[in-house]
Amino acid sequence: MIVMRNQRGFTLLEVLAAFVLFALSFATVMQILSGSIRNVARSQEYTQAALWADSVMAEVGLEGPIESGGSSDSFNDKYSYTLDISEYEMIIGNDSLVSEALPVELYRVEVKVNWGQGSNPASASFVTLKAVNGKRR
Repeated sequence: MIVMRNQRGFTLLEVLAAFVLFALSFATVMQILSGSIRNVARSQEYTQAALWADSVMAEVGLEGPIESGGSSDSFNDKYSYTLDISEYEMIIGNDSLVSEALPVELYRVEVKVNWGQGSNPASASFVTLKAVNGKRR
């Protein structure tokens, strides 16, 4: 019978420790990847909302004169919006006469886009100013 004295190999304890280390590393990588996927989806939704809001803002004043007021509608089953238009008066310090000197009327246009349902609703608000040539008296 031959006895091997200098056998080289892994013990069961070393194999178990390596497996536990691999499992923990793999779980951490999976959490990071799932978080990244959620962030990509959230970014895509926000980008889509910004594109919808931009299209609504671009239409303001094209079909008729800009007037103060509000409205709401939906783009599709997922995204809806509210539009709020109000007269804008530029004030610098305590001087509200700045708006009086401008040859245009300014309107503040705000579009709030809502999406998501249930326990995960989301919204984004977009604001711009629109100028109308000439003052209405």
